[in-house]
Amino acid sequence: MTKSRNQHLQLTAGAVRVPETQNLSSVKLWCEYAIWGLLFHDDQSPWLTVVEALQICFHRKSEGEAVFTAVSPADSGEHEVITYRLRLNNGLRHMLFRDREVIRIANGQSVDDKARWQAWLDTLSRDYAGLELGFLQNEFDTFGEMARSVELLRTAEIEAQSAKRWTSRHILPLGPDMLFADVNDKNSLDRKFMRRTGEMLYLMLNRSASREELGKLVQERLLDASSPWNRLARRLGGANTASVSDAHIGYLPMPNSSVYDRLAVDWLSLLTLQNIPVENLLDPLERVSGLMQILYILERAQDIIGDDVAIPPFFLDVLGAPGNNPIRKLSANQFKRHRSMPVEAIGAFIDAFASSDEWRAVLDSAAGGKEAMDLIAARFLWKPSWSPNPDRTPDPEEQLTELRTQAQNSKGHSITSTFSNHAKHIGMLRAQRSSGTWYAPSDAFLEALVLANVTMPMEFGDFLNRLMTRYRIVIGPEEVRAAFNVKSSALPAPLADLKENERRLEDRLRVLGFLDRKSDDCAFVINPFHGTQTANNGAPQLVDA
Repeated sequence: MTKSRNQHLQLTAGAVRVPETQNLSSVKLWCEYAIWGLLFHDDQSPWLTVVEALQICFHRKSEGEAVFTAVSPADSGEHEVITYRLRLNNGLRHMLFRDREVIRIANGQSVDDKARWQAWLDTLSRDYAGLELGFLQNEFDTFGEMARSVELLRTAEIEAQSAKRWTSRHILPLGPDMLFADVNDKNSLDRKFMRRTGEMLYLMLNRSASREELGKLVQERLLDASSPWNRLARRLGGANTASVSDAHIGYLPMPNSSVYDRLAVDWLSLLTLQNIPVENLLDPLERVSGLMQILYILERAQDIIGDDVAIPPFFLDVLGAPGNNPIRKLSANQFKRHRSMPVEAIGAFIDAFASSDEWRAVLDSAAGGKEAMDLIAARFLWKPSWSPNPDRTPDPEEQLTELRTQAQNSKGHSITSTFSNHAKHIGMLRAQRSSGTWYAPSDAFLEALVLANVTMPMEFGDFLNRLMTRYRIVIGPEEVRAAFNVKSSALPAPLADLKENERRLEDRLRVLGFLDRKSDDCAFVINPFHGTQTANNGAPQLVDA
């Protein structure tokens, strides 16, 4: 039986095969996707990643299926084959992101409700022919009520400060009627911003050891169609069920990973916080999801590079002191080290191919240039640039060198850009034109770490140790010593500065309401939203996204 194109692809050790259903016609260079998956997109924020993952969950629920599949690739040896539909929801999207008349008319001088409706409908038919929203007169008692409903739902917009086109803007996914496909102005699914990073998140959860337990909790807390927000969206959007279908879910190479399991545990920890409304819970959920995808990128890189050690730690500058001080310098150096890892991994992936028997056979062949071109095209979906001499095919080593150069110097939407952008979006990375880029946590990021990791009051030192062992995040001297595997005399930053960095974290957690100091020697990190705890410092409010 002849192998399909997908079955000729170069894979990493232990990866599942690329399904026959996976369309790779637009892929021009396979290396990055073979290592991390198809695909992680730098312009898809962690917020949109979570929305896309939940779109799959909502679709599966609507089809009467479990949120996650019964069998994972770790059991079957085969990649999941999943399709799902996406709601267009054009009427609601128009009302929220394109219509500017409804609020203007509602705030106008006219008190005649019938005249208000007619003025708005006339504008609608003139400027947006074919968009039928006349049913809203029967849904709302007054025009003002409808306008206030629009204003309320607009407050649920995700990343409202972004300048995306109106067909790529989204609101909190608090029900099936609050979802939109990422389309162009012709309703074609072009995936400008939702480029399968959410599918990667879904697949990571689907392959976790906790997927059955998590699936029940996701359905209970995140897929409720009866929420007040969703009911309001249904009234404004109407019964239009038009949708677009995606052919098949993306490709995630590894059947199992400790990152998948840690991600699922964080989701479980957050979703069990019944004291936090879902609309507030989604912010920490997208932050820990983004963090785990960052860890996945680095841990996969480390696997391919082949060093049997933990990834370099994330050193967080909590101090926030100005200038190029030792704390900021150490944090910036760690970021630079992390950014270099995907490039090294791609090089190691190509090196593994170069040491294979099939490549050695090409080198020994009299027709090596042609055979190399065919083999590289089959394994990497790549062809070398045309030689200035049309009668000369580049020799195998020239082709391999060009492949490595293009793969390691990818411009635009690379996995390295995804790593950096995710870190910025979740509030872990700061960039300033005059000062560079370094790890510095926002309050919302610190809050997400506490909510996902603290159930019972936890000693401050134990909390720091948990951040190191679970996320490779280090802040104070003890964790820096352990993570960098150095003696106290060889710390990468002055001891006094590291202690001050740790003290500053304690201060910030206390101000946020997540730390209770009992005495000079005893401080506890608390999660006042967990059912078994009572806040000792008042009832803190969740930080705005």
